Amino acid sequence: MIGLQHDIVPITDPIGPAGTDPNYGCLIVSEETIKGGLYVNSVREQNGLNKLDIHAIDLVADSDSGIPGQEDEKMSSTGQRHRLLGSLVRPVQRRQHPDGHPYVIGLTGGIASGKSAISKRLESFGASVINCDLLGHQAYLPGKKAYSEVIETFGEQILEESKEINRSALSKIAFSDKEKLAKLSQIVWPEILVLIEEEIRNLACKATSVVVLEAAVLLEAGWESIVDEIWVSIIPEKEALSRVLSRDGISEQQAQNRIKSQMTNEERIVKANVVFSTLWDPKYTQKQVEKAWKGLQNRLPCTASDSKP
Repeated sequence: MIGLQHDIVPITDPIGPAGTDPNYGCLIVSEETIKGGLYVNSVREQNGLNKLDIHAIDLVADSDSGIPGQEDEKMSSTGQRHRLLGSLVRPVQRRQHPDGHPYVIGLTGGIASGKSAISKRLESFGASVINCDLLGHQAYLPGKKAYSEVIETFGEQILEESKEINRSALSKIAFSDKEKLAKLSQIVWPEILVLIEEEIRNLACKATSVVVLEAAVLLEAGWESIVDEIWVSIIPEKEALSRVLSRDGISEQQAQNRIKSQMTNEERIVKANVVFSTLWDPKYTQKQVEKAWKGLQNRLPCTASDSKP
């Protein structure tokens, strides 16, 4: 009787050892990955190796794939990833809080990833939302420490007649150059953090149980140190570009500059406790948020809200 021998190796590229190992004889794939098997054979041929026999197998039907419009989808890695949306994917390391301090969710994601839509749903369940982009506007106002530093760094051409900073003009300059964007961030992020912490204290005085900190630069700015959990919203870069172009009235190059200046989805997911995607129908986003909120109730020190999603 021939035994089964396991040879587990790390994969550092899309092909793995299947493209280079002369001892391979066949490849087992699913219908959804058969094209990948054919690609492996093309690589092997380029490497002077024998072609592999490709065997496609049927997958078990999955009545709860979690994929919108594909309830009869076969069980697959794609379906599994969909089912994880809205679930806890990384253990939470609890922080110590003084009595009355709210539980803080840091909600982040790239530009046009649907953070605001998710925040509104969480707010309807009983959470209080701090929009860091809106809060950050205050950091640019005359009289604030960042105001004079920004003008000193970027020049008076960013000022309007009222002497207020034209954030649109400033953004065009900053996002066109990585060094300038870094300088702006170093000036503004500490000021915004002061405002965030002040707002959290204000909400604590109102006996708020759960606060959602909606912040695109949560991880880049290091603000994860003040949150209990990190929730991330992701969409493909192509979809982000399409949304920005239809929403913000900027050029494609400007939109691409903003997207490229951000962390990647992969970099955010590594830090995430919960992941969402707003790529599909809003009803599917709603299901993800409902799942996340219900899961959160089990992790809170005490029930955060009697609201039922």
